[in-house]
Amino acid sequence: MDPRGLNYESSDLNDITRRQMNEDISAYRYDLDFCRNQLASPDLTPQETRTLQIRVLDCGHNIRHCQHRIQQLDAQAQATKAQKAANAAAAAAAAASASYKSQPYRAFIAAQGPTSSVKRRRPSSDSDDDGDIDVEPAKAPDGLGTTSVQRLGFWKCRLCTSQKFLDAGTNRVPSAPCKWPLKDVSKILNHYLDMHTEHSPRERLQELGAALAHNRGPFEYWLTRTRAQDLDSGSVIDEFVTALQSGILPETLRGLNRAASAFPNTVSGIKR
Repeated sequence: MDPRGLNYESSDLNDITRRQMNEDISAYRYDLDFCRNQLASPDLTPQETRTLQIRVLDCGHNIRHCQHRIQQLDAQAQATKAQKAANAAAAAAAAASASYKSQPYRAFIAAQGPTSSVKRRRPSSDSDDDGDIDVEPAKAPDGLGTTSVQRLGFWKCRLCTSQKFLDAGTNRVPSAPCKWPLKDVSKILNHYLDMHTEHSPRERLQELGAALAHNRGPFEYWLTRTRAQDLDSGSVIDEFVTALQSGILPETLRGLNRAASAFPNTVSGIKR
């Protein structure tokens, strides 16, 4: 064998393995032809005949093994190529929605006019015991609400008592009206984005916008602390709330919440 044949220009291990498998197949076929020719000789002893027959079977097995290995390499190459394409598409989608002030929302806010500022009272200490912070009622878009930046808020779902929900029957989600108020922002988001499919997506988003407007402080806490988002200014929250109250789901929320990523859906947890 020429030693130069062992020097492969390609550094791709799959290409090298595929070339070696093809070389092995050629060698096994040569050996197979030789054994078959020998079996045609009339002066072979029974032991020699048996040995050559076993060698023929062994060569056939090795050829199939090499062919199967080449097929696996081809399948792996196709899967790698598809994965790279999917990663590139995902990176492009992430880059398109990376900014909080994306172009659709800027156009939407510009059409609606400047968002009125809402003053917020922050806690006087950095304590993590948010559940014991006294809430100072502050004016929100739909009435008195929580503007203090804290983990828990307060909201009674109005869709749970709506006629649409009561008429939905046994297949409704949730199966029964909420017995307790919604306090955690994650649960508020999941409640409207993952449930109440008896209502239209626009109705659910509008009710979610009302809930977050009423709980602006907990919503800011969820964005900045739970999700560790760096907000440019408080106007970002105004844009989120205004878009939701108009029946539009901000694309940024899809990357921050599981239920938002699957919205709109017709059955809980199943994207339409």
